Amino acid sequence: MARSVIEMLCCPSCKGELVYETVINPDELNNNPLICNKCNVSYRHSGAWYNFLDGTGLLFKNRREKFFRSVLAKAYTPLTNMMFLLCGGPKSARNEVMSRLRVKVGDAVLETGIGYGENFLWLASRTEGLHLYGLDIQEEMMTHCASNLHRWKITAGLARADAQKLPYRDSVFDVVFHLGAINLFEDKGLAIREMIRVAKSGTHIVIADETEKAGRLFNIFTGSAERVVPPVDLVPAEMKNITLSTIWKGYGYVIEFNVAK
Repeated sequence: MARSVIEMLCCPSCKGELVYETVINPDELNNNPLICNKCNVSYRHSGAWYNFLDGTGLLFKNRREKFFRSVLAKAYTPLTNMMFLLCGGPKSARNEVMSRLRVKVGDAVLETGIGYGENFLWLASRTEGLHLYGLDIQEEMMTHCASNLHRWKITAGLARADAQKLPYRDSVFDVVFHLGAINLFEDKGLAIREMIRVAKSGTHIVIADETEKAGRLFNIFTGSAERVVPPVDLVPAEMKNITLSTIWKGYGYVIEFNVAK
């Protein structure tokens, strides 16, 4: 990742500029603590990612859902692969979403729910010279992702952060996408507006998640939940070419649009 991390980041709370709090290791400047010069909040580096969360994480509607999601975080890849068997298999399911991205050599790419990092492997195997950035709210996901990227020899700027409060500056990404779990967000509209804020003018944004058909299966494990409604109506009307499609044999949806110029 040739670009400096600090060139991309901002304070997720006030959007103020971040500067290096102290220079612990000049040879690894991007791993030094950051402080916001506006609200004075500092953010630490874990050794693999910047942590923009203070003991916060996913909100669960009950203990049953919390248990299921914790199990999913521990065995994310095999469990999601098993789930995708209903959708034609994990490879087909991933391709059905990822092939919609409009990625060019040298693009800055952001995934706002990185999971175990498999989508970065998909991207890196197809396009050279990408500047990859990803975040997740779950620390366990971040740990597995960092380990996978190291094993795959993929360099990426990682952050543990809330997708509803992105720690990135305005208009810095060429590609922005989210695959899975936006249905769990407390404020989906805010998450979508944040994706738009950090995207460059004209960027094609892709958002995919499970439909109500899949939700009914998840409810067996997590308990009853609100009906899944794809948040296409939460995409600001000024965005261009807004579409909603059904994918994964009816078990998923994908929203696509271009950021207005």
